[in-house]
Amino acid sequence: MPPKLGILAGSGPLPARIVQACRDSGREYFVVAFLDQADKGAFGDDPHVWVRLGAAGKAIEHLRDAGCQELVMAGVVRRPSFAMLRPDRWLIGFFAKSGAQSLGDGNLLKTLIRTLEDSEGFRIVGADSLLPDLLAEKGVYGSVKPDRQAEDDIQCGLEAARDIGRRDIAQGAVAQLGQVLAVEDENGTDALLSEVRKLRLEGPGGVLVKVRKPGQEYRVDLPTIGTATIEAASRAGLRGIAVEAGGALIVDRQAVIEAADEAGIFVIGIDAESHAELANGAARGEAAEADPRPLIFLVAGEPSGDLLGARLMASLKKKTKDRISFAGVGGARMEEQGMKSLFSMTELSVMGAAEVLPRIPRILTRIVETAGAAERLRPAAVVTIDSPDFNFRVAKRLKGKGIPLIHYVAPSVWAWRPGRAAKIAGFLDHLLALLPFEPPYFEAHSLATTFVGHPILESGADKGDGAGFRDRHGIGADETLIAVLPGSRMGEVSRLQGIFGQALFGLSKKHPNLRIVVPTTDAVAGTVRQAAAGWPVHTLVVEGDTEKYDAFAAADVALAASGTVALELAMAGTPAVIAYRINPLSALIVKRLVKVRFVHLVNLILDREAVPEFLQEACRADFLAHALEDLLRDGERRQSQLSAYREAIRKLSPQGDSPADRAANTVLEVIARLRSGG
Repeated sequence: MPPKLGILAGSGPLPARIVQACRDSGREYFVVAFLDQADKGAFGDDPHVWVRLGAAGKAIEHLRDAGCQELVMAGVVRRPSFAMLRPDRWLIGFFAKSGAQSLGDGNLLKTLIRTLEDSEGFRIVGADSLLPDLLAEKGVYGSVKPDRQAEDDIQCGLEAARDIGRRDIAQGAVAQLGQVLAVEDENGTDALLSEVRKLRLEGPGGVLVKVRKPGQEYRVDLPTIGTATIEAASRAGLRGIAVEAGGALIVDRQAVIEAADEAGIFVIGIDAESHAELANGAARGEAAEADPRPLIFLVAGEPSGDLLGARLMASLKKKTKDRISFAGVGGARMEEQGMKSLFSMTELSVMGAAEVLPRIPRILTRIVETAGAAERLRPAAVVTIDSPDFNFRVAKRLKGKGIPLIHYVAPSVWAWRPGRAAKIAGFLDHLLALLPFEPPYFEAHSLATTFVGHPILESGADKGDGAGFRDRHGIGADETLIAVLPGSRMGEVSRLQGIFGQALFGLSKKHPNLRIVVPTTDAVAGTVRQAAAGWPVHTLVVEGDTEKYDAFAAADVALAASGTVALELAMAGTPAVIAYRINPLSALIVKRLVKVRFVHLVNLILDREAVPEFLQEACRADFLAHALEDLLRDGERRQSQLSAYREAIRKLSPQGDSPADRAANTVLEVIARLRSGG
């Protein structure tokens, strides 16, 4: 049986972990808990005593009376108050004999350990010898991995942490975008992260690096992280934590992994020596070649833009082999790709005068903040994505600041307000267009424009499993299935659901085996379900892209509100009838402004009505029912529409790369041109 263990306890979970290890192994132990340091109530039924930090003689007396032979120092010890530090006779003698009052923290601990072992007869052990799984191992903990920019920041933080370690000050530093933001002092990691939090980091978050001091006494004061560190790092806006493999402790690693994954930050164990050698080699010019690792500042204001941005980021990472970083504003999908949004994108996802007007002051503030953040970060390029009302105001503020301004999704100047093309050319450097006929409208005003292809090509709308859908929902092969899509916004659904219901009633008289499926979204699902419940046909409402695309593949025909979904139906090869209606006043204004004959993109691209459109006064239940009946009965009409779909999709597809890859190539080319002075 090992000798009785004395546990000198500070705060945090480590002392309790050691106590539990002693219980599990049957080892005897005794806790000296330091007042104002150890967690209150942590040692309820355990043999323990509370002692002032400065009452070292009293602590030693308790340990000797308890029969302890080995001691372990565990937990965080913060700078104590004067009352708690007031030294007793033993501590005064220690300072006098050793000259310890002139030593730094590391050397002070070494001297203290030597005194406890040589003069007092105890043996000091490290926490890692009692809990071997505490010692950090090399590699990534959890699912989040550092990108190239984060690796650079680890290197930068490591050099700073080693520097303050050599001076026996502390063990940690925070770096971001190749700059040291803050270094640890005697107040510890919590205080460091609190200071970093005050900086309100913009762009890719910083990285905390913790390594032991050179020559540090390995049995005490090793750098330690736990779930509290993860939470504090997340609050400070950091993107990750790097600790020294073999030279740091991770308390409850599974809990740390779970906390890091939930916070979306990485934790990695690094070989500090090899990292130091790499840094020294690069400083001597031994790196193979310069690697600029550009920062791209992206701004998306709604879910469709968030998806476009995420695909663009993924492609940029692939093409640069992860040697790139991101900042800006985006939603969940962009944050999954490694961008920490300056604020919630939902603040910008508002439509309609009633919703927008009360938020104008806040939106104007966000415009100023977004432009200011981009100007401070000096990115290699700013890429604004759709949401022109917000993004063009940001771009105008950045014009002339020496930052390339690229906008993704060309405004529909071909449909209305063609004069906007000249205005846009006045503040943008490059435009990424989704449609093949758009570039000439902007190139006429000397705005470089690249047709990259429509994102619907990457949606997976053409990959649905129709047979599986029918089988899953008990729809027979002989039953007629119509996919009905009354819109993704409340206004659309409220205007169309009654007309669609009447059209389906008319069809049901001729098709007694008629079934309806309504793919919908969270935003309008409740309203859609309520409306569908009143339709005189057996109706199934489904949510999610997989169910939607399977429903398209299973349906014989579709009835849809005009919009992106009409193009998804074209991708899926589902013959369709398109309808739309807005209020009469808006219709009058639109009629005066809009310059195109069609609303369906397939019809626009082909410049003919390949897909039947029923708009405004023509959006009538009897017209819709008749058009659907024609598609169901007339195989030649169906085949003609499918042929038109294929022709339009070919024209929407740029040669070679996917739309996201083509957009990424263009962004990198624009950056390269600027760097070369082009």
